[in-house]
Order: sequence, then structure tokens, then C-alpha cells
Amino acid sequence: MKKTKQLFLVVFLGILAFLFFYKRGFESSVYQPIAKNQNSCISCHTEMQGFSPSHTPDKVSCNACHLGNASAAEKENAHKGMLLIPGNLSNASKTCAKCHVGIDLRIKKSMMNTMSGIISVDKYVFGENKNLDSLFNIHHLENNTAAENHLRNKCASCHIGNEKIHANPITEKSRGGGCVACHLNYSDKAKKEHATYIHSEKTILTKYHASLSLQVTDNHCFGCHSRSGRIATNYEGWHETIFKDTLYNNNKFRVLEDKRVFKKQHADVHHTVGMSCIDCHDSYDVMGDGTKYTHQEQAVKVQCSDCHLKQGENGKTTRFLNLENAEQRIIRLRKIDTTALFLHVEKTNRTLLNVVKEGDKNYLLTKNTTKKIALSNQADNCTREIHKNISCSTCHTSWTPQCINCHTSFDKNEDGYDLLAKEWKMGKWLEKGSDYLAEYPTLGVVEEEGKTIKTFSPGMILHLQQTEKTKETFHRLFAPVSAHTIATKGKTCTECHNNPLVLGYGRGKLTFTKTGKWQFQSTYPKAKDGLPQDAWIGFLKEDTINKATRTNARPFTVKEQQKILRVGACLTCHKAKSKVVKLMLKDFQKAIKNKSNKCISAKF
Repeated sequence: MKKTKQLFLVVFLGILAFLFFYKRGFESSVYQPIAKNQNSCISCHTEMQGFSPSHTPDKVSCNACHLGNASAAEKENAHKGMLLIPGNLSNASKTCAKCHVGIDLRIKKSMMNTMSGIISVDKYVFGENKNLDSLFNIHHLENNTAAENHLRNKCASCHIGNEKIHANPITEKSRGGGCVACHLNYSDKAKKEHATYIHSEKTILTKYHASLSLQVTDNHCFGCHSRSGRIATNYEGWHETIFKDTLYNNNKFRVLEDKRVFKKQHADVHHTVGMSCIDCHDSYDVMGDGTKYTHQEQAVKVQCSDCHLKQGENGKTTRFLNLENAEQRIIRLRKIDTTALFLHVEKTNRTLLNVVKEGDKNYLLTKNTTKKIALSNQADNCTREIHKNISCSTCHTSWTPQCINCHTSFDKNEDGYDLLAKEWKMGKWLEKGSDYLAEYPTLGVVEEEGKTIKTFSPGMILHLQQTEKTKETFHRLFAPVSAHTIATKGKTCTECHNNPLVLGYGRGKLTFTKTGKWQFQSTYPKAKDGLPQDAWIGFLKEDTINKATRTNARPFTVKEQQKILRVGACLTCHKAKSKVVKLMLKDFQKAIKNKSNKCISAKF
């Protein structure tokens, strides 16, 4: 009987322990104080400081990150098997993922790691892949074809799995680094000491450790995202030019660390009010949700309408106590009020951990500074039935970077760097562009859950010569783009319906004649395919060849062009805020029936 009671007590206590650790997500084992004899590192590194509150040596032992033998007293034994830079994806399962369970598996499947879309489109252009929706992984990329060589020479550094091999602060040139690519921060004292250390004989013991925290600044994103679509520079209001680095001390220009020169443009309104990249893009956008995606827009789930609700719409909210354990920990670390109501997005079933409801209003709390920003609701024009298929960025994107004359060729006699093998090899890809523009994006259609009008940019209006012996080929491909140049004020009716660039014709003069006919005269000459150099489609012509980097994307059909220009004809006389235009927005057919005898209807 006594043994039965003892057994019952053991089982009961075991169940209580299990429930306690289960509720805390097994985190207590991570944050238990470390005994001194289990962390001999601090016996030598006694003055080390700079840790974030969650990663101090008394909470997480040094060898939990750097491996080695924390029980050994001798330097040689203690340092055996150590990692200088933990957090690279090659070691994340042995380091970061021991506490942050499963995060390494999510990241390895994320677009930030695989670069699937970039590889798919590049191989498509080179004629090596007929399916734009193929899944690829940069870590499996061979070097057997022209496209593979091009990717390894020009593109393959910008992925999260790129190994960080030097212990140094994040800069504009930083690429990869796994977990530390985003979560590594050097204080001013740590930066100063690091600069002294690398110029010394490296025999001194440093005192300032870099911190690992949730403080992910825009500078962490900048290294990779200031290339290609230039999202990071766009967001801050900078547009790349063809100028050389001779424009220092001019506040209208900015010279990056890699010597590219950018010109000042309108910054994104979210940047202007003090928001960082991570205020919109949460961990599932950035680190993946465990699913492999073909293209970036599939992986990014955040939408403007998540925060900017329709008039009279309060959105679904949930109390803090209903949140998952990991989310509670994040909120505590960010020092957000734990009694607040957080906005819950039904479409993605995700809680916005920095959007809270107070009374009848929603507020965004910036993650790095906890600045409180009131969120505005959608304007009446945004919610009209006539605009239901138009994305928010269609009207609110102020500009997008565009290159309409690119030349890519291979020079076998130049030294080229293999970004995956990290070694110099003979043969280099040369890229030249002569027209860098910052203007309204072109609009097109994406077929996803119905028809949606979105913004596009000439991703590739390209002359490509794969080898000295092959014939030069010409490519015209427009890509869906989220330029990150959002303006508070949207486009006017005229800026869309009467703009040839927006419609896909390219730059030029679009004229509505007294006979009811539309005419277009292009600014740029025709390219090899017969279209103006900067165009996506011909004027009132059907697209007969796929000229998009997505299988579900296309320019406007002739019928859609006519519909847009039919409204544009009215706008040549009637102002955007006139009674006629207001009626057109409400009931276009009724407005046409009530037209004056002086009105000239568009004839096609």
C-alpha cells in the first residue's frame, strides 16, 4: 500500500511537471540559471558585457551558442569544437534551434533561403526552364549551364544561408549569416572595440559582445534588398542612377558603400512616420511558415487591409491570454501592454502582435521603438464596387525603379567570382544599363482568386549574349512589383486612365481627338520585337506572347484597354472632382446615358 502511494505521488508530480513545462513551451529549461561549473568561459572572459537580457551567460551558457566544452578549465580543451559565428544555417540546428525549436526548419524552406523565384526566372530567360513556377534551391545549384554560372556570379550572395565567416557588425554590404543576419547588433562601444581588435594582432580579450535580440533594423535588410527591386532604397526614398561616386557632400544624392549612386525621391509614407520593415513583415513573412513557395508574393502574407480597415469595420481582436506561448514571450520582450487587445487577421489566421485596439481605434506600435501610430481606415474611393479588383498599391505607389535597356554578356577572359564556392574563376558576366528611371509603375492583371489589377515593372527588357559564339537574344518581361513607395494620396483618375505608361504602351503622347479616336506617339524607338523600347504591349493591341515573369500575370487585353480609355475620354474634359466624374464612379452607365450633346464618346 505504501509503495502504491509513493508511485501515485511520483506519477502525480510528473504530470504536474509536464503540464508546467508544456504551458511554458519547455522554455524554463532554456532560461534556468547556469551553474558556474557549467560555464567555465566566464572564468577567463570575466569582463564580457553587451548581451541582450535574454542571452546573458547566467541564462544561456556560452557553449549553448558557441559550442566547445564549457566544463573544461584549460583553454585548449574549452575551445575544442567551438564556433566563431553561431547562427549560420549550417550550424543553426546545433545552436539557435536548441532553444528556438523548429525555427531552423522553417527558415531553410523560406524564400529568403531558397531564392526559388530568382532561379526560376533566370533559367527561363536563358532558355533552360520552360516552367516559371518550378521550385529551386540556391544550395543545390550546379555550375553546368550558362544560367547557373550567371546566378553564381551575380546573384547567389543574397540569401540567408550564405555563410557569415567574419565576426563583424552588419553593414550595407552584409549578405547572409542565417539567424545573425537579422538578430545581431553591435553597440557603439562594441563597434569601436571591434575596429581596434581587427587592426591589432588579435591577442587581446574583447570586453563587448554583440547582442542577439528582436531589434531588427532596416539596416539588417539593406544589404540584400538594395539590389534587384531596390526595395530597401525605395522605401527610404532613394533611386539608383548611372552616375559615378563623385557626388559626396550633396544631400540630393547618396553614395552607398559599394559606390553605387542614388538620387533622392519620395520616401514611403510608412518610413516617413517611423516604421521599420519588421513593423509590417512578421516572422512568418521573413523566416517562412514551413512551406516552400515558388515566388516571393506567395510567401508574403501581409496585406494593406490587415491594418487599414474599411469604414465602420473594427476587425476581429483577441486578448493576450489567448495568444500562443511564443507570442507572449515576444510581447514581454517588446514591453507591450499585456492587457491590450491585438488585431487578428482571419484570412491568414495570424495575430498582429504590434497592432492594438483602444476604444474604436486601432494603433500600430513600432517594434523597435514602441512608437504609437494611429491607423487610418480606407477612403471611400478605395471601397467602391468599381475598384474592388484593384490592389491598394495600384493607386498608392508613387514610383518604381525601371531599367529599359539592359545588356548582359559573358566575357571568358575576365576574372569572375563564384559566390557559392567563394572563389575566383575565369569568366565574368557583365551587365550594363543606360536608362535608370523612377516613374509610375505599369499596371497589369494577376489571375489569383479572380482578376486583380496590380503594379508591374520592366524586370527584363534585356539583350542577352550567353557566349561570344552565340547570337544575341532579346527579351521583354514585366514583373509584378511591390515597390515600397506608398503615398498617402492615391493616383487621380486621369493619372491612370490617360497615362500611356500606366496602360503598358510606354512613355509618349496619348491624345484623344475630336473624332473620338485615341492616338499614341511613343517617346522611345522600337526595339527588336517591334514594340517601343519601354512598352509592355502595343497600343490597343493584344499580347500574343507571354511577356511576364509569372504564368498568372499579363498586360491588359484590348477589351480592357478600351474600357479604361472609354473612361479616359471623359476625363479629357471633366475634372476628377466634378459632378460628372462622381456620378461615373457611382454608376458609369447612368453617367453615359446622361451625357451632353457636346460630349464625344470614344470610338474603337
